Amino acid sequence: MPPQDRFDRAVRLFNDRAFFAAHEDWEDLWHEAEGVERRWLQGLIQWAAAFVHYERGFHASGFVKLIREGRQKAEPFEGDTWGLDFVRLLRDLRPWFEHADGVDAGAPLVDGAPASLPRLHPLPR
Repeated sequence: MPPQDRFDRAVRLFNDRAFFAAHEDWEDLWHEAEGVERRWLQGLIQWAAAFVHYERGFHASGFVKLIREGRQKAEPFEGDTWGLDFVRLLRDLRPWFEHADGVDAGAPLVDGAPASLPRLHPLPR
């Protein structure tokens, strides 16, 4: 499967809440990537893994660690985003970053979480 098709499938999987499967597709691309793109893909992988923890309702520390590490790796990226509206994704993740801070301070992982999970959107063509 061509790389863009794998990336697009991972986006669909993420939006379908199949976070682990999205993680796996992006990980395949990550193995082939280099430099800042590799770091950005790792951020997406870590966010998908964070939502695996969230959906399972346990491992709050894993959720916090993964969402923060994903942010550290992906947020500064300014390269080709494979057609993903990355600016919108970062905006949609802000409440989740804040939730992770609360969880780190002792708030429950699931109760009090943002009302909706983030979705990935393509850039207008």
